[in-house]
Amino acid sequence: MLCPNCNSTALRRVSLIHAAGVYESRGRFRGLLFGSIDGALFGQYRGTSQNRLSALSNPPANALYALMSLDARENLSAPMAVLSVAYVFFPGYLLAVLSYNLTIRRKKLSAWRHKFLCMRCGNTITHHH
Repeated sequence: MLCPNCNSTALRRVSLIHAAGVYESRGRFRGLLFGSIDGALFGQYRGTSQNRLSALSNPPANALYALMSLDARENLSAPMAVLSVAYVFFPGYLLAVLSYNLTIRRKKLSAWRHKFLCMRCGNTITHHH
């Protein structure tokens, strides 16, 4: 397959570029705390980092489901109260998110999996087999 812009063969799948640029790190830390707080510190960490090219080639995101909790009535602002009432009385949002994730995002994800990036000129090409 050739890039239609520069006729280069240096095409890479966007999904592989994304996967190659995400790094996951895990580890443990141990120690003792001295000073105003006495005690031992034990734990684990886990994190991910991503290079810029990988971040530019992220897959289509899911639509978010919204959950809300109310602590106290005196902490609730007027806009948040309206949003809370709308959330309770309009569950259509949840149906819309579900239908988006099952239909539209699935099509976008399929198109993303068939997208290539020219490493020479930066042109993106969608190629369906």
